[in-house]
Order: sequence, then C-alpha cells, then structure tokens
Amino acid sequence: RRYRNYSFGWSQDHLVAKWVAYPLCGFYTNKLADRQNSWAYDPLLGSAYSSAPFGGYGGNYARGHQLPSADRLCCKDANRQTFYGTNLTPQLNEHNEGIWQGLEDRVRMIANKADTTYVVTGCVVDGSGKTTVDSDGKKMTVPKAYFKALLRYSKSSTLGQWNAAAFYLEHRAYAKESGGYDFKAVSMSVDALEELTGLDFFVNLPAKVGEDMAAKLEAQDPKNSSVWW
Repeated sequence: RRYRNYSFGWSQDHLVAKWVAYPLCGFYTNKLADRQNSWAYDPLLGSAYSSAPFGGYGGNYARGHQLPSADRLCCKDANRQTFYGTNLTPQLNEHNEGIWQGLEDRVRMIANKADTTYVVTGCVVDGSGKTTVDSDGKKMTVPKAYFKALLRYSKSSTLGQWNAAAFYLEHRAYAKESGGYDFKAVSMSVDALEELTGLDFFVNLPAKVGEDMAAKLEAQDPKNSSVWW
C-alpha cells in the first residue's frame, strides 16, 4: 500500500529542512512497527547534499525530528524515513526532550481524536548566528526557533469541522511547572505564524472551503478554543 509520508523544503545553505509537512491521524500512529533508529542520508539528495546524522552532531545538540518517529508507527519503512537527514535538525537536548516532546505528544493526542490533522513543522534558521557540524563534518545552522502549524479536520465535531492553530517556540530550555508546560503561551493564529516566518501555510485550503472560510480559520486564536486544550 502506498500513502504519503512527508514533504520537506530543503535549505542547502543551512543543511536543514525549513519545513516538513505531513498528515497525521490514528492510521499513522497505530503501532504496527517499532522505532527503527535507521539514521541515514536522504536518498533523494544523496550523501553529497543530505546532512549526515549517523554519529550525532557536534556540541550539545540532539538529532531532533521534525516529523516525530512516534507519528509514524504504521510500518517500518515510514518510520525509517523519519531518520533521514532531511527530517533532522541540531536541537538542544533540553528543548528536544522537554517542551518540544511535550508539544509533539499533545499534537498526536489531538490528531488521534480527529479524522486528519495536517501538520507543518519547521525551524527558523535565517538570522541564526550558531552552527555545528554533522557526522561528516559538514556545517549546519542551529535553528533559533521552531514552529508547528496545524489544520484539524473532524467531520463529526460539534466545535466545527475545521480548526487551525500554530505554535512558535524559541530554541531554548523552557521551565516545566507542576501542571506541565504552558503551551497556550506559545500558541498563536496561523496568520501570526505566517508573519513571523514569511511562509504561506495550507495553500490548498481556499479551494477546499472557500476564501472567506480559509481566512477565518487562519485568523483563529487557539487560546480561545477547547479543541486544543
């Protein structure tokens, strides 16, 4: 069976994908395969152009997934592809294993209760003054921020079939309170995230729901919707 895994927007100058886009629902997270840890060059780019994630990155940086491994447990091949260099960025351990992992868990939980959630995960490298090296010694830019844009579709939802949200996180450690991380504090509308990143998300949405509805969805403030909390 063939199905979509992920698409990415690659920056050869920075040796990271500025965005990774993918659908998410229970089909992808239903555990039929284990985490593969198959660190590899992306075969679409080859060893000359893909980053090399084999032995880790220089400095205190984890090999941070943009599409999480736990979001692709439907088969071994889909999970292996999340370990390609194009899906990985140099990420501080305390960020990767802290608020970022917490946000991934929340998005997965929300998506599993919907028909499909369209996710764009990305990093902000323009203006970053930090670099590291991959396991081949090639220079990589360390992102200064990470983000997620979400478009949730649920046919039977009483809160509306379509809902949108976005999150923007500075690349640093975040304090975890007794109630967990404050995800509301880093949430915003898709419009606001577009202003911050210069990217245009969900470009096919107007053709699906109409220009007015698409504009309304992208202007939604997730802080005011129980869909996300």
